[in-house]
Amino acid sequence: MSSLKAIRRTIQPALGIAAMASVSLGVVACGSSGASQEELNQAKREGATHAQETARIKQIQREIRAIRRHGGSNPNAIPAGAGSSSTTTATTGTTSCGGELSVGPDTTCPFAANVQAAYEEEVGAGSGVVYAYSPVTEKLYEMLCTAGTPHVCTGGNDASVYFP
Repeated sequence: MSSLKAIRRTIQPALGIAAMASVSLGVVACGSSGASQEELNQAKREGATHAQETARIKQIQREIRAIRRHGGSNPNAIPAGAGSSSTTTATTGTTSCGGELSVGPDTTCPFAANVQAAYEEEVGAGSGVVYAYSPVTEKLYEMLCTAGTPHVCTGGNDASVYFP
């Protein structure tokens, strides 16, 4: 029996230390979220990068649709209904492109027709960003269009387009 008591005296302190270590580890683990601050920051950076890539992909898709809309092979093609005649309204500083489409002083009617077509195809209602091709500069421009009547689209090289 004395050997049993000796074993207990040897094991009991070791069990006590093991129990205390176990409790300590449990407390530390309960206070941890499982991810370090650096890991959380890295996840945020990756999420932001993904969002930027997604936005860029959407922008490229809009540009491709605008290019396809204008035939791709003939960048100077003007959509049906885009007239070449224009009348300047002295009181407002806008130029009528025919119908209810008009432009500001730094904008051509063929570009305005492309902006309106892009708005109707890509946004349809409300405010939004569209990409429209300019037959004059042979470039694609970003235009911000407002909701309401008339729609006012601005952007590009100081361009302004107005339509209902």
